[in-house]
Amino acid sequence: MIRKKTLPEREQELRSLIATPAGQEQLQELASRYSAASDRLRPAGTSAITYILVHERGQGLISR
Repeated sequence: MIRKKTLPEREQELRSLIATPAGQEQLQELASRYSAASDRLRPAGTSAITYILVHERGQGLISR
C-alpha cells in the first residue's frame, strides 16, 4: 500500500516544481486536469499549487 503524503510534504513537492519552466508547465497541466475532472474553475487569484492541494485533499489523496 502506498503511503499518503502529508499536506506539508505535498506542498513542498509542488513548490519545487516552480523553479523550472517545465515544472511550472506541469503544475498548470495538473491544475487544468483537476479543473476538468471536477468541473470547477480555479478561482481568480488562487495559485495552481493551492488549487491542486485543495483538490487532492478533497479526494482523500493527502493525509492529515
